[in-house]
Amino acid sequence: MASILLLLVFVLATAIRHSQCYPSSFLLFKSLQVKSGAIVQYHPGHQKHGLPVLRATTMDMDDAAKEGSVYNATAVKSLHRRLDRDFAAVALPAFVSLAADPIASMVDAIYVARLGPVEQAAMGIAISAQFSIAKLYNDPLLKTSTSLVAGKSGADLEASVATAVVTALAIGAIQCIIFLALGTSIMQIMGVGKSSEMLQPAVSYLKWRGFGVPAATMLLVTNGIFRGRGDTRTPLYCTIFGNIINIVLDPILIFSCGMGCAGAGAATAISQWAAAIPLLIMLDRSVPIRIMGRSKQFFEEAWRSYLEAGGLIFLRTVAKIIAYGVTSAAAARLGVVTMAAYSLTFNLGFATSQLCESISIAAQSLLAREYPFDSTVKRLSVRHVIRRSLLLGLLVSGALSVTTFLNQDAVLNQLTKSPEVFAAAARIMPVVLLTQLFKGLAYSTGGIILGGLDWFWSSLGMQLASVLCIGVIYVCPPSLWNIWVALALFMATQVLLTD
Repeated sequence: MASILLLLVFVLATAIRHSQCYPSSFLLFKSLQVKSGAIVQYHPGHQKHGLPVLRATTMDMDDAAKEGSVYNATAVKSLHRRLDRDFAAVALPAFVSLAADPIASMVDAIYVARLGPVEQAAMGIAISAQFSIAKLYNDPLLKTSTSLVAGKSGADLEASVATAVVTALAIGAIQCIIFLALGTSIMQIMGVGKSSEMLQPAVSYLKWRGFGVPAATMLLVTNGIFRGRGDTRTPLYCTIFGNIINIVLDPILIFSCGMGCAGAGAATAISQWAAAIPLLIMLDRSVPIRIMGRSKQFFEEAWRSYLEAGGLIFLRTVAKIIAYGVTSAAAARLGVVTMAAYSLTFNLGFATSQLCESISIAAQSLLAREYPFDSTVKRLSVRHVIRRSLLLGLLVSGALSVTTFLNQDAVLNQLTKSPEVFAAAARIMPVVLLTQLFKGLAYSTGGIILGGLDWFWSSLGMQLASVLCIGVIYVCPPSLWNIWVALALFMATQVLLTD
């Protein structure tokens, strides 16, 4: 309980400090100082990749006085209102799209829970394994493509898109082969022994889901490209279509076809292909994806950008999946009931807080399009986007935590039919909800850093947070409560290190 109180104090201190509206990362924001006497005149109508671009006439207050001008506060307010509209235009469709994914995951969990705690725990450990391996390669593609595409046009844009698509297809195929060939070994690495009753359903789920990994990788990178261009509506439609397919197929494959856990994995794989193919076709209509006949120089600059940024994001992702892998393995060692409770609360706490990623997407997209921040109006714009993303991150994550707390029993009853799993999950809900709050804030700060193309600081912050999380796991006595305390500190550290 003392750890919970300490973390709550940190939340309040962070919120108060952020309310002062000063930048977060010193590497990104030292350049965002704006003279109080600047004059900003907003000129609407300019477009870049479908998004309005800010143009301004700026002058120092002394120069303005010489010319008989006055500070135009109305123009600044107009600028802020336009930014808010841009923010909403990117964030709201992304919010709906991200909401569809956890809903589909919850449907999977509800159906598999009817098979019993063994299958529920097996699916949980398989998802953790798939998540760990997929994130290792997919995160660099998604996060770098969003920022690097945002400032491109013409041949540079086509090169960036083609490079990202080819890389995604190759990485997805490699992951598929790994899941199909090494499924049993992966489960053993995750802590599931050869004699464990969780092994067979976990491996079957992982292998069936592996068939959808190439589609999932393509879906991620095309999402990143559309986001970078300010279009979150097109990915939304494809995501909803895929999730409807998943929800319809779940009961058919799990129960009617008698596939059990494997049926949930197969439904997910089919839905991923159903979403990825139309999205890729629409991307090709927007930005022609021509691979053949291109010169080496055409891809060279794009490859260099992706390798430089992707390398640092790769290290960031390695740190994240090691932390998640260690916590998942620690839960698996505590038995079936504890692993099932961990799986349930992980899906609940982390899946719902992913809704805050819509704020991160909007912040990253709007900041990246203004990079470099070399004018007064750009610095004014960046400061406003930062303030909005931090405030909205706190509000949305706080609302999710409060809503989950008020409906805790009803939610848990829907996610498990086992009294033992219900009791184990209920005992740790306070720290789960606190982790949910920090994860929401971490999305906001992460989007801000990536929007400023500060790949190094984003990577370093995640690595330090991972070291702290793993240290808590190995130092504290093994228990589900301490596992979630480690995860709470993991998220809180990410927020603290970007403050």
